[in-house]
This record gives sequence, C-alpha cells and structure tokens, in this order.
Amino acid sequence: MTEFDKVTPQTYIDMNKEFEEEGTMVRIEVPTQEQIDKWKTWVDPHMHERTVKPRDMVQDMWDAIGGRPGEKK
Repeated sequence: MTEFDKVTPQTYIDMNKEFEEEGTMVRIEVPTQEQIDKWKTWVDPHMHERTVKPRDMVQDMWDAIGGRPGEKK
C-alpha cells in the first residue's frame, strides 16, 4: 500500500486541524471517500498532448551565432 492509497477523508480533517494549529488561513473542503476514489481513478485524456510547438534549441543557438561553420547561406 502506498501513501496515495492511504488518502481518506480523515487525511483532510487532519490537514485542516494542522492548518488551524499553525495559524494558516487555509482550509480544505473534506471530500467523501467516493469522491477521493473517483479522483484516484480519473485519467486526463489529454495528458500527453503538446500545448506548444517544441523548439529546436540547438538550432536556435547555431542561428544566434550566424549558422554552422562551413554552412552556406
């Protein structure tokens, strides 16, 4: 069993109590066990889609110094 599997509503209650003791102005809504289980099994269908076009940073460096040695323009 991992720490991820041990998350229960009591986890959130304990965190809120700790926040109160520390004087932190944050409170977490305590979810039901069903809500926690649903969150654990949820998979983002777009998780691995690129949001930006990747840059060729090596080419960018060559361009910054005027091109590769011996390269014709």
